[in-house]
Amino acid sequence: MGLADIGQMLIALSVTVLLANFLLKKLNNFSRSTSDVIKVIERVPVSKSSSLSIVQVDSEYLLMSISETKSEVIKTFTQQEKEAIQKRLIESRQAKEIPNKLGPYSEKLKTIQEKILHKARQFEEQRKERNT
Repeated sequence: MGLADIGQMLIALSVTVLLANFLLKKLNNFSRSTSDVIKVIERVPVSKSSSLSIVQVDSEYLLMSISETKSEVIKTFTQQEKEAIQKRLIESRQAKEIPNKLGPYSEKLKTIQEKILHKARQFEEQRKERNT
């Protein structure tokens, strides 16, 4: 077995790996069903075979227990709870996006963001006190 044979095998192997990677991505996109009515908002594993999920069905938010054998609705969230969940999701996404985009300035901006959120909460509490 010469050097040329080894080179051909390496090229064939790399082409095979690239092709398999491409096909798996296409298959994943094809098999992933998208729905305008049902969306999994968040999923947290509880054990190896079960998880808790917040699922949006139309305009309702449901807390569901999902396992290999069954799925059941544990709770239907109220409108206030739904709004609180949406707010926390937005804050969480923003907190994750800021460090990625800003690099070395992320820590300073994180402290500024925390101060602004703290002030906003104080303002909201003061507004509620005035209205009651």
